[in-house]
Amino acid sequence: MELFPGRRNRYGFFGTVDKGGDPWATGWWRYRVPGLGEVDWRRIIDRFHDLGYTGTVSVEHEDPVWGGTPEKVRQGLRIAHRTLSPLIEP
Repeated sequence: MELFPGRRNRYGFFGTVDKGGDPWATGWWRYRVPGLGEVDWRRIIDRFHDLGYTGTVSVEHEDPVWGGTPEKVRQGLRIAHRTLSPLIEP
């Protein structure tokens, strides 16, 4: 997630209502692949380990910057993999 705090006062908590046909026009935030947004993945994965979680960590790729073509989607997933793989035990 990437945040645009200055826009939050304009659009409100729920973001834009009329997206003008653009599903990515959320208003004051946009989805990002792990490693490019503001989520502290190191802290989240550390907490998973602390709680004994041994399940799957899935990436839901909705990043508009790394979407639109198969190659861009693959590159976005590679970025997410590079970000998360050092944090997860093999």
